[in-house]
Amino acid sequence: MANPTDGESRLRRFAQAFRREANPRPDLATSLMAGLGERPRESRFAMLPAVAMAASVLVAGLGLAFGAMQLRSLGHPSPTPPVSVITPTASPSPSPTASPSPSPTPAGAVPGAIPALASIQMVGPHLGWAVGSHAMTDGIHWTTQFASTEDFVGVDFISSTTGWVVGGQTLLGTTDGGRTWHQLGEAAELIRSVHFVNATQGWGIAGGNAPLIMHGVLIPISGGTVVVSNDGGRSWTNLKSPRDPQSVCFSDASHGWLAGASGIVYRSQNGGQTWTQVLQMARTEPGLNGWARVECAGPSGSWVQWAPGGAAAGHSPYVIYATVNGQSWRTVMAEPGTIGNSLPGVPAGPGSYPGSFSVVDAGDAVFVGDTPPANAASTMIAINGGATLKSTGAIAGAPETFDAAFVSTSVGWVLTVNGSDNVIAVTTDGGYHWSKQLAVPRNPAG
Repeated sequence: MANPTDGESRLRRFAQAFRREANPRPDLATSLMAGLGERPRESRFAMLPAVAMAASVLVAGLGLAFGAMQLRSLGHPSPTPPVSVITPTASPSPSPTASPSPSPTPAGAVPGAIPALASIQMVGPHLGWAVGSHAMTDGIHWTTQFASTEDFVGVDFISSTTGWVVGGQTLLGTTDGGRTWHQLGEAAELIRSVHFVNATQGWGIAGGNAPLIMHGVLIPISGGTVVVSNDGGRSWTNLKSPRDPQSVCFSDASHGWLAGASGIVYRSQNGGQTWTQVLQMARTEPGLNGWARVECAGPSGSWVQWAPGGAAAGHSPYVIYATVNGQSWRTVMAEPGTIGNSLPGVPAGPGSYPGSFSVVDAGDAVFVGDTPPANAASTMIAINGGATLKSTGAIAGAPETFDAAFVSTSVGWVLTVNGSDNVIAVTTDGGYHWSKQLAVPRNPAG
């Protein structure tokens, strides 16, 4: 295996760490606009970024949260709800394990490296939120809801009203669909990602070294900590967990999944109090840390994307795993030019680099592969727990993707790159055809 320079440097380039201060910044709230579409079904899906930048709205390096307007009225703006401007409330007292000291800038941090559009989540076919490093609006399909001088890197909504945004310096929460946002608490170390199952109970990853964005999730290379909140994110407590956790999700208050840098997947059935190893994923080189992202698909279902590190020219290894019963695992697909050589019989994934994916339900997920040499992002639908794979179409002129959000195996959004723009591409036929919905100039550093 070649030295881990090609694929790993690419991941680091489009998202490396940033500093978060312990105290709120006075300029956190600079504008807030609401723009929500018709109320969707109250269901939960994966994330993805999107929006188009109006001329001279905000400069590079600003954070945002967007509210998507209903997609049926393409080209016909919907009326904007009343604008509400707020200053986030001061952080409440932290949990007993919290520390008031600011965290140092992680090793390898590159200021301003957050993509202009970093993460998205849709809670139905007509409503979603996206976050990134710019604030913008085109007044048609997406509208700026909140803008500040901070980078936002993750979004998590459990309904059309209740959600959280992870920022470069802050964790924000809303209970009114984003009309107002309130600053919440931090753990002993800075929170990298959150995953809530209801208005009060949530888990996350905090701390760690040199975190980078891997398709909508901020993942520390090593040294992360699992944290839990029982009050909607106002306070956080550290949980004992396996070494170097990177991604955690829960389907309810008891059942959760955890994946870490060593390529091991764990399961908890008691709210994260204890963890049991359930899968050792394929490795490329002994002792080489990788990047793992886990997505819940019910109490017994899970999908895992694993990038074990190492690279060859034009290729970066990855493997996708899935379980529908919590016990047996299927190796769904792998990058054929690298790690696929050691996994005979495993189908090839849709790209030569780890791409974006979105879990639809316990049995179905959609993958959008990154293939920079081909300047295209190909779509593959996995059904029946990954037993059946179907290649559909490709997003032309898209060498890499940042996140994906599908509300069914037919309808979905992908944040990608097209020339000098970050764009949102949308499909309504499972990826056979794609159209550019919105575009925003790329963050020069991202």
